[in-house]
Amino acid sequence: MAFSKTPKPPRTGQGALGLAGEEQAVAFSVLFVDGQGAKKGGKGSIVAETDLLRRAFRAGECRLTLDDGVVLRVAVIAHSEGGDTAYFELR
Repeated sequence: MAFSKTPKPPRTGQGALGLAGEEQAVAFSVLFVDGQGAKKGGKGSIVAETDLLRRAFRAGECRLTLDDGVVLRVAVIAHSEGGDTAYFELR
């Protein structure tokens, strides 16, 4: 008898993206590898103004503050020019 794991749903909410000393509001979705926290890594997406996402992609690493105050170090790994969504990996 094989057991299958039920995939954990991503955590979504409103947060802030910190970049170069400023923070701006974003919507986020993050999926933690262990289903609970960032210790084992994870990935996700953020929705925000195009200019902010462009700068975050070019900077590479920035801070994502979740709605409960948890701060994650993230690396923006994909962003389409002119789009309002970027994708990241946890550091």
